[in-house]
Amino acid sequence: MTAIGALCSLVLLGGCGGQEAAEQERDEAVPEAAEEPAPHQGHGRSGTARTPEDDAGQGAGEVFVYNTYQAEEGRADREPATLTASEHTTFQNLEWTSWDGASATAEGEILGTWCLPECQDDPYAATITLVEPEEVDGTLYYTGYTVESEELPEEMREKMEEADDSALMLPSAS
Repeated sequence: MTAIGALCSLVLLGGCGGQEAAEQERDEAVPEAAEEPAPHQGHGRSGTARTPEDDAGQGAGEVFVYNTYQAEEGRADREPATLTASEHTTFQNLEWTSWDGASATAEGEILGTWCLPECQDDPYAATITLVEPEEVDGTLYYTGYTVESEELPEEMREKMEEADDSALMLPSAS
């Protein structure tokens, strides 16, 4: 009986150790920036990404932003807490104040490859406005953005504009 109890204890310990190792490997494989953002407040939204299917039946003219944050293949999104705007620019901690079709505005932070390493741990506070909706495969997407920021130095603004010309990523038309 003692041998069986000892064997069960070893199996249990081995199982727990394996689970901890798997969790540690998973945590190390996922970059810190890829953690699920906290739900944002405003407009009664839960902070969860919204898709065209979520808005089915709400009428034509709904506008989305194409977002590859935590979705390499990209997705149609509305009011995301984090937005990968381009391969060079990311907006995070977004709190949307409007999303009306012609434009969408949020308070948040901006960072990108153009400001590394200065902004990696200390992104610039900014007001981001998504603009210029265009249709791609039957869905309207914002195609550009503007940034207002008292914190963003002029040299960084120039680097940001050179990096992606204030253009948002779009899905490939089929």
